[in-house]
Amino acid sequence: MANNSIHRTLSQAQRERLAHIDFTLMFKGEAGRHFLMARFNIAPSVATQDFVRYKTLAPENIVYDAKRRLHLKTKHFKPLFEYDVIRTLATISQGFGDGFMNKVKPPIECEAPFHLNKPRLAIVASVSEAIEKKCALSISYVSMSNGCSARDIVPHTLVDNGLRWHVRAYDRKQNAFRDFVLTRIKSAELISIYPTNEGETKLLDKQWNRIVELDLIPHPKIHHPEAIQLDYGMNNGHLVVEIRAAFAGYLLRLWNIDCSIDASAKGHEFHLALNNPETLYGVDNAELAPGYNSAMTAKKKAGNVNKVAVENNVG
Repeated sequence: MANNSIHRTLSQAQRERLAHIDFTLMFKGEAGRHFLMARFNIAPSVATQDFVRYKTLAPENIVYDAKRRLHLKTKHFKPLFEYDVIRTLATISQGFGDGFMNKVKPPIECEAPFHLNKPRLAIVASVSEAIEKKCALSISYVSMSNGCSARDIVPHTLVDNGLRWHVRAYDRKQNAFRDFVLTRIKSAELISIYPTNEGETKLLDKQWNRIVELDLIPHPKIHHPEAIQLDYGMNNGHLVVEIRAAFAGYLLRLWNIDCSIDASAKGHEFHLALNNPETLYGVDNAELAPGYNSAMTAKKKAGNVNKVAVENNVG
């Protein structure tokens, strides 16, 4: 917390409500009395007192918009509380609520995956606010192919691909929807709070809205496939997963799933194989999938279509 001497004068309930105001302002850009009332089941007068108390503690953080009846984040905002970026991302992805403060010891001992990279909290806040307000974001972005460049993007969803966090957004420079890795965003600033063009919204993101069905099987090289079937709770040797096309390549790569047309990938890491690699045809990030060859898959798909046509024409 920013000022322990002040915070010690507050009750635990008051601290929790102030933390919620602080968190909501930082990551959504605005906070309202009715949200606080609904979240903590408190009376309007108590919520009003909380906002007065927050403004007393951080007068440069907040300004009231009488027309919208909302408290807004100012450009001078500095959080009253400290936030762990990984827990914050988890909180944002699962809904604004508790669990966003400093690390808490779990009730049962367990180890979570180690994170090699962590995005900056200020970047997460700007992206989150742009998503909440459905507005564009001006960013300085470093890509592996083009280096550092200025981009105007319209973000719609934060995504954890298992290895790192990125944001799915419309890229006005490329006139297409793209994935932007949060750690590669050097700076971010909201352009406006006005509605974006219809073509820049999630509804027009074809790869995001397309659902592909992945038929996963134990890799043919496995001597005891029952072990893999038990690992993944397979039914009759199959695990069918439905996933967004925009996410398919990441998942297949993360789980080392052999996506070659004949399950020919070599390596002890391959426990699973994709039984229907043709489902990835037209998936933008399919090349991320281990062993996937778009030309060979297209050829096989065409061959299957021709085979069916011949069989249908047989008297």
